[in-house]
Amino acid sequence: MENKASLLDYVLLITNLILFWYLLRGKNLKIHEQTQNKLNFTIQPKLLQFIGLFIGQVGIILLFAIFAIVPVTQLSCYRVPQNLQASSIEKKSSKIICKLREFDFFGNQKNQKQISGLIGTRLEKQTKTDKEGKILYTYRVQLLTNTETIPLTRIAYSDYFSEEAELIILKIKNFLAQPLEKSLVIKQDDTLKGYTAIGVTLFWFLLGLFIIATGGFINCNFDKESNSLTLSRYRWFGTLGKAVFLYSLNEIVEIKVESSSSEDGFVYRVSLTLISGESVSLSGCYSSGFEEKQEMVKMIKSFLASN
Repeated sequence: MENKASLLDYVLLITNLILFWYLLRGKNLKIHEQTQNKLNFTIQPKLLQFIGLFIGQVGIILLFAIFAIVPVTQLSCYRVPQNLQASSIEKKSSKIICKLREFDFFGNQKNQKQISGLIGTRLEKQTKTDKEGKILYTYRVQLLTNTETIPLTRIAYSDYFSEEAELIILKIKNFLAQPLEKSLVIKQDDTLKGYTAIGVTLFWFLLGLFIIATGGFINCNFDKESNSLTLSRYRWFGTLGKAVFLYSLNEIVEIKVESSSSEDGFVYRVSLTLISGESVSLSGCYSSGFEEKQEMVKMIKSFLASN
């Protein structure tokens, strides 16, 4: 379990490094086609994509939970008759054999351990301190044999579930104290807790996807063969709210970076000025990133000026 947790930490670390690299070094501009006669690119909401992916990475924890959490633990114990000989007098006795099994969310057995000679059980109490200095208590049911101590479950119980742990111990002790009881089955089912945790994680994953989907995408398609500029604005990955505007390349008289002041300084956008005097924004609302917008203006001017 600790190895899997360490692997999860490494995966999340690498994922976050990639995301922050994308935020600092990635570009809003994605070029699809750039030839002498065609220029097609999309302006993407990089910041919203970063926020959405940063939140959505919780989905990695979802995958970890599915394969790492043990939702069902079952202890099955049986009394096996034995014949002992002492001073030529045969005595009847029994030995307790137990099987400790773990099942995944789909009911498939993951692990099985055979426990021979169960003699007792105890509730182990542990303490730990959280970041605020508050002392927390956890409880673990331990199965005792003559040779080893085996925890019933991998995950310790919190204060809230301590009574459940005590009830399990009481059942085991009653079974050991009553020789006529032939079998004991204890099932620790945490499936509901696991599904609740996965549901919460899935919520954050969908929230991240929602943030990305609501970001505004702008596609600019310059085509000299048809002498047209097709400007498409859309959200939800192009499936909803799409608006398309068509302009003639001959209408364009100027391409520039406009600036506006804000509380955090200046923000910018790329705009076209048409013969009619209308100003058409290519980059949507004002935002930071002057150099990238300046590069976009140079790219468009270079395309329109080429023969």
